[in-house]
Amino acid sequence: MTEENMISQKLRTLLAEKNMRASNLAKETGIAQSTLSKITSGKSRNIQFDTIEKIRKSLHVEPSELFTPCRPLGGREK
Repeated sequence: MTEENMISQKLRTLLAEKNMRASNLAKETGIAQSTLSKITSGKSRNIQFDTIEKIRKSLHVEPSELFTPCRPLGGREK
């Protein structure tokens, strides 16, 4: 899995866990909705560090958490 896809998957998971929509995150962070859409869909390349910082601060997570693979459904490791 590429880093961008890992971030994409993790961001979708974190948003779901926090019952938050990407549009709310866009408003909170000042990141363009189109940018967040590209990130969450895995279509973004070269995500800027300041974008990652804004996302992680808004979601109250450590930077490493965005780079940690998501657990499979049911919480079991493969």
